[in-house]
Amino acid sequence: MLYLHHIFNGIWMIDSDYAANFLPVIAAYIKGEAIQNTSPDKQSTDKVAFATLQASKYFVTPHSSFYAPEDAPEDSVAVMAIRGAITKHSQFCGPAGMVAQANLLDRCYANDNIKGIVIVTESGGGEAYAMQILNEAIARKNKPVVGFIDDFSASAAYGIISGCDQIVANRTLARVGSIGAYQTIVDHTEYFKNKGINLIEIYATASKDKNGELREALNGNLEPLRKMVDVFNESFLSQVETNRTGKLKTERKDWGTGKIFFADEALKHGLIDRIDSFENVLNYF
Repeated sequence: MLYLHHIFNGIWMIDSDYAANFLPVIAAYIKGEAIQNTSPDKQSTDKVAFATLQASKYFVTPHSSFYAPEDAPEDSVAVMAIRGAITKHSQFCGPAGMVAQANLLDRCYANDNIKGIVIVTESGGGEAYAMQILNEAIARKNKPVVGFIDDFSASAAYGIISGCDQIVANRTLARVGSIGAYQTIVDHTEYFKNKGINLIEIYATASKDKNGELREALNGNLEPLRKMVDVFNESFLSQVETNRTGKLKTERKDWGTGKIFFADEALKHGLIDRIDSFENVLNYF
């Protein structure tokens, strides 16, 4: 399933330290080794729970219809969690993809019993296209949506919640930012040679520009690929500026370099609106 997530050569908006946690899985994938898959735990507390007391909260999970948005009781607050690496498509043994999350969000909009939505993020980011899908879904909101940072919201994770009505971090030590894009390419040539496999690519006469940026990079010229990454990065920065219009307190050069901030620093830049507890956030609606 990793091929669905553009692990190799895709544009990623993810904190590099966070991405390093997935290297063993990626290395096993490259080597053709078995990767253990397990079915998602539908009863896991980081995916599904609900209460309908004073400040009702309703956790919604794409892995089960048992807690579907359509079943929400009156005056509910829907709580959606985005944890782990952000991908466009759902991971068999991990988090839901943003296509599934966007569908959940639209279903929450459609239910009048749900008076507001909290999107909890605990993620270092992920695929560029995945971020766009949920950001577009948030832009369609017809009720209040609050982004809640559970200790860590970097790169694409922050990009997603930047479109929320408010962004709240859970503590001053929460990490926010890493707003930027990068790409990692893999040269398999030597690996396959050591396996006795010689890869030969033959392009059509008219296909002189096909895979041009990648071929240039493998030959040592990184600039064509860098220009492509720059396009994604500019879109990301512009998106944050648009989503946080009137809320940013400093200029792009101060927060848009890929640096990650503690929550109190992020607050000074206007990247978040406040630092508060999850319990208090449920009373915002």
